[in-house]
Amino acid sequence: MKTILISKLTILLLFFTPLNPVFAAGGGSSSVSKYFSLHPPMVVNVSDKGKVRHLQIGIQLRLDDPNDTDSVQEHKPAIQHELVMLLSGHEAKDVRSNTGKEKLRKDATTVIQKLLTENIGKPTINAVYFTTFVIQ
Repeated sequence: MKTILISKLTILLLFFTPLNPVFAAGGGSSSVSKYFSLHPPMVVNVSDKGKVRHLQIGIQLRLDDPNDTDSVQEHKPAIQHELVMLLSGHEAKDVRSNTGKEKLRKDATTVIQKLLTENIGKPTINAVYFTTFVIQ
């Protein structure tokens, strides 16, 4: 009895799924995202009173135009390099506070905008967001 009910429900689900606009639009994504993830999270060394600490940081870039995703992807290694140089040049005490994190976020935005302007002729991004931020 249960298998017949499950079979009927499965058939009904398969029959009506194409009518659902979420599924008909290709998984619910009707537009391209304005966010670009620098995945996986970056890990860099930071100094802390003579000790080496590790900063793990997840980063999302907010694009001016979602159609620029391919351009950003093409320059992802250069973006990651610039971020490694920026992040590893800081001491842990400088980035622990919210003020320090916000300054670092603005500096990262400026560095990436400069790099993209030099390579594709426009800044392409308007913000950098830290989605994870762990110092160990």
